[in-house]
Amino acid sequence: MYSPATIDAARNAARAEMIKGFIWVVAGGLVTGVTYLSAETGGSYFVFWGAMAYGGFRLIRAAYFWIRPHALIKRA
Repeated sequence: MYSPATIDAARNAARAEMIKGFIWVVAGGLVTGVTYLSAETGGSYFVFWGAMAYGGFRLIRAAYFWIRPHALIKRA
């Protein structure tokens, strides 16, 4: 139904989105870790769960589109 070049382009786009989602998850985890390590004993720290959740959502959605590139092509 779709040309192999179109499917490859869709998979490449999905792979790029997976990388971006992974970066969001890692960045949120790193910033959380830095604030945790810099907090005093019994002190408070920030958990960047929003960044990690956004990255996880983006990663999972991109993985779905990588497995099913036809869905991404239809969406575009």
